[in-house]
Amino acid sequence: MIRREWFRFKKMRILAAWIGAPFLFFFSHISAASFFWGGLLTVIGELVRLWALSFMERKGTRLAVGGPFAFCRNPLYVGNFFLGLGVVVICANWIIVLLFLVGYSVMYLGTIRQEEKELQERFGKVYEDYYQNVPRLFPRLTPYAAPDQTAFDWKRIVRHHEYVTVLGVALLLCGIHLYDTLWLQKESLASQTGSIVAALVLLAVLIFERLFISNFKQMFAEGLPNLFLKK
Repeated sequence: MIRREWFRFKKMRILAAWIGAPFLFFFSHISAASFFWGGLLTVIGELVRLWALSFMERKGTRLAVGGPFAFCRNPLYVGNFFLGLGVVVICANWIIVLLFLVGYSVMYLGTIRQEEKELQERFGKVYEDYYQNVPRLFPRLTPYAAPDQTAFDWKRIVRHHEYVTVLGVALLLCGIHLYDTLWLQKESLASQTGSIVAALVLLAVLIFERLFISNFKQMFAEGLPNLFLKK
């Protein structure tokens, strides 16, 4: 039996990304301008994620209210918005941009509402005060003065394995560039040697990290047999 959790908002976001990617690139109209502006939005999105994760403890252990969390309650999802928007802007199909905006609203608002209920149950009055004073997504102009705030810490970024996302974003941008130059513009492989080497190095580092640092190999081997079994 297919597991119910595969139909949660988080799983649906991942499924939508995998299904939408081929259509995104097939109907793309990449140009130098769209790659620049889309790439800039993507970098901004990742910087927002890095900033947010540097103030965020392991999920559920402590309410994050410092750094970007003092301006809006979901800075990670704001970062995700700019990441996704950057990719669709690079591909320069405005129908797909519109579909992304609608899809983001549906997928993430559902996730956020679910998480708000969980945080309310876990942190009670502390979260209620935070909820009443800090907007959900659109930031306030001045930071929320919480009584207990964490400080910026790069170690949290490492603990959250966000370097994997950084490498993934770099590989994605490199891949889009190669798709545009080699497939759409029909340039020679020799003209893109540097980009090809960079993409292969990034891919190799990601595979190494997943297999030997994050113990992905063991988790995959243990989880695969029960993939479609009900918990």
